[in-house]
Amino acid sequence: MFDALKGTLRHFSLIPPGGGGILAHSLAHIASWLKVKEVDQSGDGIESVINRVEGYLAEGKLAEAAAVLEEGVRGTQCAEIVGDWLRQVRNRAITEQALTLLQSYAMAISLK
Repeated sequence: MFDALKGTLRHFSLIPPGGGGILAHSLAHIASWLKVKEVDQSGDGIESVINRVEGYLAEGKLAEAAAVLEEGVRGTQCAEIVGDWLRQVRNRAITEQALTLLQSYAMAISLK
């Protein structure tokens, strides 16, 4: 799910403020395909944000991944694009938390 969003994030992160014209969008599209994955996650560029989000997702930390992405794209054109993904990930985190709670409750009452 996040993999499909990464290319779009890279594309829109390369478009200048104000949107640019067709040439800016074309160059951003090409450049987004040529991006090399950064190893350093300490920066504030879109690649660092993507790397941190992927790290949290790999650890199963959905709420943290959503928070990092939301903060990383705040004030950019990407902020509008990630809204649905953020909502879905947060809903899944809530669902998983509720499931864990219900499983714990079921185990507790079965021991009585």
